[in-house]
Amino acid sequence: MDRRLQQRLPTVVAQYKSIAFSVLLALLVSGCGGSGGGETRTSTPSGPGPNGSYLFVSSPNTYFGTANIGTARTQAIELVNRGGDIYPIQKFKVSGENSGEFKSDFYGPITLNPSEAVRLNITFQPVTDGRKFADIDIDFDTIVKVSDEANQNEQVFYAAKDLETQQDYRGASQKYSDYIKNDPAVEVNKRRAAIKLPVIKESNIYGTGDDFKGYLKAVNARDAGDFDAALAEIDQIMIAESNSYIADDSLYLKGYIELMDKKDYASAQKTMQQLRRTYPDTTYYDTALYSEALALQSLGNEDLATEILLDLRYKHTSVEAFGLALPKDNMISRVWFDRASDALKQMDAI
Repeated sequence: MDRRLQQRLPTVVAQYKSIAFSVLLALLVSGCGGSGGGETRTSTPSGPGPNGSYLFVSSPNTYFGTANIGTARTQAIELVNRGGDIYPIQKFKVSGENSGEFKSDFYGPITLNPSEAVRLNITFQPVTDGRKFADIDIDFDTIVKVSDEANQNEQVFYAAKDLETQQDYRGASQKYSDYIKNDPAVEVNKRRAAIKLPVIKESNIYGTGDDFKGYLKAVNARDAGDFDAALAEIDQIMIAESNSYIADDSLYLKGYIELMDKKDYASAQKTMQQLRRTYPDTTYYDTALYSEALALQSLGNEDLATEILLDLRYKHTSVEAFGLALPKDNMISRVWFDRASDALKQMDAI
């Protein structure tokens, strides 16, 4: 379904058409004589209206500062897909009486999948004196992929993130828990919530010190694709807080980033090995063992990878006789027994 919503400051007017959806952001920029001050004010919906979308615009108050005539000032806005549907962005342009003094760097069309965002730069280049106004038009289509209930549940995830940003960790814990219980439709957000929830719950017992805040910074940096920043935060935790309750979580996250994101298999193998040896009682022990085997396999050391996987399977085996092995009678053992067995079969080790 195609939709159109207009938003202009200081008032907000909603208008629906059958062609496309457009968000108009009023840009208020002033310039006097050879210079002037500028400010961008945008109005972002807190939720969808009738037939509304789940596209959200960031930076509700952006100040351009003082801009001399003939110079340029650039500010960025972010367009985020906070729902479970898909939004092909057809057009992003500046319009209005003073549109010639504003430019954007949109080269679309592009498609925003769930949880994806696009950063757009708006440049103000005053050529005459006075206050200047322009509109930003964003036209997009909607490819419906999930139910209204699923879209509403995604808003619980973003509400949890907002509470986390406000350092209301108890509130964030409850929201993340509610989100997961409602069977999320967006897998990437489901994984993000699942990573954060156990640690945030622990913080209710052990506190929210620098170690905890550093861990959340690392998780959020990874979510943003800044893997080096995430690893730097983790290294700081391991230097300053190696006895923290969150140290094993941090070390596992480091190994996971090295293995899955950076494909640095040698570093991942060492990190997972360090995790097991330094924190032998960690709940990540089996995951670290399995991850170390994957890293070794990727490095071409299938013999050692096979040995580790056999150890992992044996740990969760109840009976092994006459060429038959059966897992222990609990869910965790069955999961790890099957994972180790499948990996061994793929390497023709069994």
